[in-house]
Amino acid sequence: MTVSAIKLIQPGEIQGMPEDDTPLLVVMDARQAFQDRATRLAQLAATHTDSAWLGFCAQLAQAQVDALGSVETVALDETVVQESFKHSVPPLSISTWKPDARWSVVLAALEASLRKQGLPDGVRAALDRLVALPLSEQHKQAQALLAAEEQLVAADLAPFIGAALQLLWTCEAKLVSSFTHLHKGENGLCPVCGSHPVTSVLRVGDRDGHRYLVCSLCASEWYAPRARCTNCDTPKEVSRLGETPDSLVQGECCDDCGGYIKIMFQSKEPLMDPSADDLATLNLDLALASEGYQRTGRNLFFVTGQDEPSKSD
Repeated sequence: MTVSAIKLIQPGEIQGMPEDDTPLLVVMDARQAFQDRATRLAQLAATHTDSAWLGFCAQLAQAQVDALGSVETVALDETVVQESFKHSVPPLSISTWKPDARWSVVLAALEASLRKQGLPDGVRAALDRLVALPLSEQHKQAQALLAAEEQLVAADLAPFIGAALQLLWTCEAKLVSSFTHLHKGENGLCPVCGSHPVTSVLRVGDRDGHRYLVCSLCASEWYAPRARCTNCDTPKEVSRLGETPDSLVQGECCDDCGGYIKIMFQSKEPLMDPSADDLATLNLDLALASEGYQRTGRNLFFVTGQDEPSKSD
């Protein structure tokens, strides 16, 4: 796959915070988020050259839907949430996470759903290895994945670990939905949990034309001014690189910091899903890497850690 410059964007074109009532932070409904992801992954797998891998990811997303009933949320101190947003501190910060009994419950629910769906041998072996690990090692791997210390995470276990973490945070994030108006914008990391974005999306509907970063962990979306690098916030120009000018997914690249994040255009495909369409366009990542750019987004279903991920055979 080759990429070419589609458009050079000057910072003065579209920048700054919206002057209308466009929300700066949107917390997603967990069931809708996971179901949309599962549906889109299954759709993509039907025609993709890497259909087996995307098919497994669809199974994993469906397991997240099935496991929602196992997630127990913990009541939040409203004063702490309010003060956190006021001081630009994520109220559900990954840096303060301490594993508890909910981890094992959620992981067991994911496992049960996956085994009912039926798994390829390689994937089943990876799942067996994860559940056989001592609880302390499971926690260690989960904390490393949260901290983006991917070299400490077994790559074939990462999708299961990431799916469990997403369940915990996406369900918990709903508890802060009544406080999202306190977020004032201008965050490179998720204002709810402090995680990296998976991608950015140019939305349609009541958020038409506005760009949002999408959290790789809790699925929350926060406003990000267009024409600006979300990694270093340089005043210099950024460029879009993609396979064609009409590509659904393109890379928004910064020559100042050398980073890029994908940008997706919902107007081109209303059923697109940030996580699913990111997984389906890994060839774009390879092409952008060959151009010298480094990815700044993360996808917890795909981690190049200690070894190669177990794709379905």
